[in-house]
Amino acid sequence: MTVTEVVVVGGNYVGAWEEGPNCWRWKSFTKKTVPIPLHRNGLYDDMIRSIIESGELEYEPKSIVIRYVMNGQGKIHPTFINNDQHVSLYMLDVDVDGSRPLLRITVVLRSPTIPPPQPIIDKHDTFKDEVWMVIQ
Repeated sequence: MTVTEVVVVGGNYVGAWEEGPNCWRWKSFTKKTVPIPLHRNGLYDDMIRSIIESGELEYEPKSIVIRYVMNGQGKIHPTFINNDQHVSLYMLDVDVDGSRPLLRITVVLRSPTIPPPQPIIDKHDTFKDEVWMVIQ
């Protein structure tokens, strides 16, 4: 298996969606983009660390926006990914047909917090009262 590199464009993309005559478009106010080569199949934290260590960007991880290619026609849609412990980020191989997303985001749901069972106290249970008195 060969490890291919993909290019993630990072930066502080402050912008807004603008409605055009036929579609919505993302308009960036800063226009700061830097291509950064990264290895695929990495975790979000490793990717952000690589971006920061490259020295190309001077932003906090929460300010970095990850963009991904939706199809082979080169349509780019901005995607905001927060540095969240419940989000794992994987780079996908797009060499096959160019129609798969460059990034896949998997949200790991938290397990529901179940309170521990509460003991049932029976007011008429003399055995528990006797044991408590012996322990004291």
